[in-house]
Amino acid sequence: MRSFTLDTNCLIAMDEGRPEAAAIRSLADAHAAGTAAVAVVAISASERQTGGHYIDNFAQFRGRMAALGLAHLDILQPIMYWDITFWDYSLWSDHAMQALEQQIHEVLFPNAEFLWQDYCRAHALDPSSTPTGRWRNRKCDVLAIWSHIHGNRDVFVSSDGNFHIAAKKAALVALGARHIEYPDDAVSLL
Repeated sequence: MRSFTLDTNCLIAMDEGRPEAAAIRSLADAHAAGTAAVAVVAISASERQTGGHYIDNFAQFRGRMAALGLAHLDILQPIMYWDITFWDYSLWSDHAMQALEQQIHEVLFPNAEFLWQDYCRAHALDPSSTPTGRWRNRKCDVLAIWSHIHGNRDVFVSSDGNFHIAAKKAALVALGARHIEYPDDAVSLL
């Protein structure tokens, strides 16, 4: 049985009723039927939500999953980050976990600062402020695929074109991503 990891864009597709929502629903139904192991990434709770706000607690994220009919899916935990992740749904990291995260960042965002403090210094921001904006979005993307790789899963499902750039996709596969597919293509792997 294959395992599939849905990124934040899959949840947005469900929220907005985008065309790929049908494929995502098929993956979730396969999980319910026991023919696939499908998970969402907990880091999706840390992304800006529909409407432009951040949620205050993980229970709100669980409510969103229930409203989307996805509450039965597994949840993969990211590396813990102060002011970004939710403490009960993230992992303390070790050197190997952090090294993989940095490698993923260098593949996805080679010209962007890895650390919040460095980003603040480069953009004249207060480093004691809560991470937001482009830096936070990038960190969430990195931690989404990190969670997939760390979880030793088969298919990372995303409509984010950055994951599908040929050179980046190949590098992420080499780091352990195995398959990176658009939702419609992922369904064909069931």
